[in-house]
Amino acid sequence: MANTLSKNVSQKVLEKFLPGFMDDLVLAETVDRQVLEGIINPTTGSSVQLKRPHQYRSERTADGDMTGKTASQLISATATASISDYITVFINWSQLEQAIELNQLDEILKPARDEMITTLESELASYMIKHGALSLGSPGTAISAWGDVASTGSYQKDLGIKGEMYAAIDPWAAQDLADSQSGLASGSNGLVDTAWKEAQISRKFGGVMGYMSNSLGSYTAGTAVDTTLTVDSTPIATYSALKDSYQMTIALTGLAVGATLNVGQQLSFPGTLMLQQQNKTALSRRSAGVPFTATVITGGTADGSGDLTVVVSGAAIVDATYPQYDTVQGAITAGDIVEILATAGVTYKPSLFYNKGFVGLGTVELPKLNGWDSSVVNHKGFSIRATQSSDPITNVQALRLDLLPTFCVFNPFMGGQFFGNP
Repeated sequence: MANTLSKNVSQKVLEKFLPGFMDDLVLAETVDRQVLEGIINPTTGSSVQLKRPHQYRSERTADGDMTGKTASQLISATATASISDYITVFINWSQLEQAIELNQLDEILKPARDEMITTLESELASYMIKHGALSLGSPGTAISAWGDVASTGSYQKDLGIKGEMYAAIDPWAAQDLADSQSGLASGSNGLVDTAWKEAQISRKFGGVMGYMSNSLGSYTAGTAVDTTLTVDSTPIATYSALKDSYQMTIALTGLAVGATLNVGQQLSFPGTLMLQQQNKTALSRRSAGVPFTATVITGGTADGSGDLTVVVSGAAIVDATYPQYDTVQGAITAGDIVEILATAGVTYKPSLFYNKGFVGLGTVELPKLNGWDSSVVNHKGFSIRATQSSDPITNVQALRLDLLPTFCVFNPFMGGQFFGNP
């Protein structure tokens, strides 16, 4: 009698697929994850709102008397999670049948698993590049010293960010760092071993967990140069206006006619200094203030007057009503100088540094497909569906694996781009 497949094939596939999928994650392993169970339905559209955490402000008194003091006011804010496209992989049924019968299912599923992870993490990396407000190093300069990596932890700690900190580094930069690790290992090859065996630069260096990632994205700088670039009009800076997006709309002037700024480029505002997010004191590095930076998420082309309005991720908030949410010392105002942190026309592939609270990766819990052998598994923030299907017209049987991701930025000041220092 010929061998036949048993029932519940989709469940068997997921039981084999999931462990390897989780083990091979790099970027997705380091961000906040959740299954959006019951949150998204046919009426929610392409996005859903997730609640942002509240912040408070402490007062200092000699005797504990709070007369005349203002209590921290609660104000609700949300972060928008955008639903992406399905990530789907088809597997020929005859291959699947043979794999199950010969106990080779892992071998058949590995390419599908690799493809889904690469697609997911490439999109996640691109999202992180566009939405992180922080900037370190000189764009285009290779990361070749451990001080470049350690500075990412220093910056986040100075900002008052708590929790695990990560650096996702280009494999070529990782090679340079691995070559230099011999000086750190004190005669042991332990740090070097982890660099190559686990795609991990070292367990922790300068408070930062470093990983190699081949999914990092890139962007090409526009044609604009920053010789005379200034803010054209004072932007809105209140928390109540910016709380749901943490994005600012900034009108720029002084560009050449037709000059462009592209998505992913970073801007610096030397006259506006970053605040420590807890005690609200101005950051200082080597006796100099740390300027506010932001990343272009909606670029464009300068008009005939050399004006261009952009939307940036990272909000320079100064709010007398809700001072606990201030992000900078001194608001951006008309006439402020703006520096473009890029050379016109150059393509950049930045490494990333971030805290786990920077972005959220969600997956929509997909319904089982009626009429088929269809199963769904939810595990550690991922919802993956496997469905055995067939087409009576083409006489083809197949299995499909589905993942529907969503992406959300909780706080753009918990992540950013970094390069080496000249």
